Amino acid sequence: MLDIVKICRRTIEYSFYLLFFLVPLILTPWNYELFEFNKMLAVYFLTVIITGSWLIKAAAEKKFTFRRTFWDIPLLIFFGSQLLSYLFSIDRHTSLFGYYSRFNGGLLSVISYILLYWAFVTNMDKGKTQRACYYLLGSAALVAAYGILEHFGIDAKYWVQDVRNRVFSTLGQPNWLAAWLVALIPFVWALALNSKPYIYYLLFTICYFCLLFTGSRSGFLGFAVAFLAFWPLVAFAFRQKIKTLALPFSVFSSLFLVISLFTGTPYTPSAKEFFQKTQPPATNQPVPPQATENQTPLLVSESGDIRKIVWKGAVEIWRHYPILGTGPETFAYSYYWYRPREHNDVSEWDFLYNKAHNEYLNYLATTGGVGLGSYLVLIGSFIIWSLSKIKNSTLIIALLAGFSSIVVTNFFGFSVVPVSLLFFIFPAISVASNTSPTPDSKQQTPKLSSGQWLIILLLLLAISYELLAIVKYWQADTLFAQGLKFNKAGQYDQAFNVLRSAVKIRPGEPIYHDELAATAASLAVLAAGQKNATLTSQLEQMAVTESDTALKTSPYHLNFWKNRTKVFYSLKEIDEKYLQAALASLLRAAELAPTDPKIQYNLGLLYAGLGQQQLALQALQKTIELKPNYDAPHYALALFYEQEGNKQKAKEELLYILEKIDSKYQPALEKLKTL
Repeated sequence: MLDIVKICRRTIEYSFYLLFFLVPLILTPWNYELFEFNKMLAVYFLTVIITGSWLIKAAAEKKFTFRRTFWDIPLLIFFGSQLLSYLFSIDRHTSLFGYYSRFNGGLLSVISYILLYWAFVTNMDKGKTQRACYYLLGSAALVAAYGILEHFGIDAKYWVQDVRNRVFSTLGQPNWLAAWLVALIPFVWALALNSKPYIYYLLFTICYFCLLFTGSRSGFLGFAVAFLAFWPLVAFAFRQKIKTLALPFSVFSSLFLVISLFTGTPYTPSAKEFFQKTQPPATNQPVPPQATENQTPLLVSESGDIRKIVWKGAVEIWRHYPILGTGPETFAYSYYWYRPREHNDVSEWDFLYNKAHNEYLNYLATTGGVGLGSYLVLIGSFIIWSLSKIKNSTLIIALLAGFSSIVVTNFFGFSVVPVSLLFFIFPAISVASNTSPTPDSKQQTPKLSSGQWLIILLLLLAISYELLAIVKYWQADTLFAQGLKFNKAGQYDQAFNVLRSAVKIRPGEPIYHDELAATAASLAVLAAGQKNATLTSQLEQMAVTESDTALKTSPYHLNFWKNRTKVFYSLKEIDEKYLQAALASLLRAAELAPTDPKIQYNLGLLYAGLGQQQLALQALQKTIELKPNYDAPHYALALFYEQEGNKQKAKEELLYILEKIDSKYQPALEKLKTL
């Protein structure tokens, strides 16, 4: 007879091993977002299996085992803050599932992490926890090794990014990789103190090389904090054994210094770079030509300067929504309401910012003072508890040091799935590492009653349903990604078919409806050109309906309003009435993003197309006020003045472009010849 309890215990144990090992590694080439989406779904999938097995075990035992810990109340407070913010969110769909392409941070992800914490502390003991740590480090070794190979070009041809210069391995972005590695490095130090250290010296070398190859300043700062937290606490907690600590500390410190000197750090040059800089230039080397006054170099703004502007906008959101914010993961929408004008002066002025690039300000803006306060309670309670438990436990010291590094790296960025998993699991490991192993009973579970079997059957059906829903979510995303590729290639008929399939599988996802609207509009224009009135009418109506559906779910999604404008602008080829609809959509976008110069520029063009010259002039002038060094509105103004017969002002606008913005702006050069 099956021992249901034993099967459930094994399922929970090995699911955690798989979770720790697989999540950092998993990615696919078929999805809209290759990294975070797959990692988030892996967390959902394994959370369902772990939680379901826990409940089935409870049904078989006729009791629900739940271990009380120091973090229970802080977790409940945090969950309550997220739930309240979700209920009052400006976009509940986004607050539930997360912003599409980020995913982590929505209410579902928070629920998953909390369930995993409680499942771990209840079902994992000291021995299982130690094995789980080995799986974490095994994953780290593979991720770091791949990162080093990336630095030497193993996959350089597959990425647009300069992956040789800043590696991201299987995590998708250098800062995310650095934050995750730094949090795990203290494990390496702790294990080296308790067993044969040589393998951990090698593992540290691999991880530290990879960390430096990320070029992440926040990651290196997090490493410094972890180093300064771990070793002094170890020295304090094991002061009677201080001599035994000297050798591993010396080896790790020497490795740290030698590798840093060899490769350089984000704050210091390598030895080779240092000596190259100190050598005077050879006299026979040609001097590079100096930039002329009319040549504007392509400048990339300092990331710190950009962050300060985004942080300013985040604080402004909080000032207007101080208690519960605008809803979990809604920063991509609310930021543009209060986006500082100076954002237009940086190189990333037209980028979409869906995070505050500071975890604390992100919580403040999206979940208000209540959300940030509860998040800080989580952090503070674990730190205080850990400091009271560090005696004779290098593992807890390592967890505290790694957790502290996350606190630091989150200040300069935001958590992604692997880092968030560590944030919630580190406290669970700390608790479970002090739990004595529970020997498996040699007696099988008593015979189950029909009522118990019914409950187990219902639980299995619920688990199967949830797992199937996750698989369908993944399938819908792959179809959506295919549809985008077909649209970019102009293959609208193929895009239409796969996008309709995505919508059928997951009808509640607004981004699928938004893309399908654009595809239907393009096909409607083609059908009109072929004089197919029936098909044109059907596609025309579908385009409007799909856009309506997307905005009904996410009414503050700026990109949906921009895309709606494009849909109507395409449909004007069929009926001029859509030009007014396009204008109405763009005016709504301007309300949602009052400092976006591109919206004002497009408003100017639309007004001009409608013959409303004065409004067109006002919109173009406002565009220039928002972004003076934007060449397109100056050129449009030149055309406007030319049409008005004011050639002098037209020349002034063209000369401004050539002298102040781009001396090789071809349209301005050509137009100037005709004036």
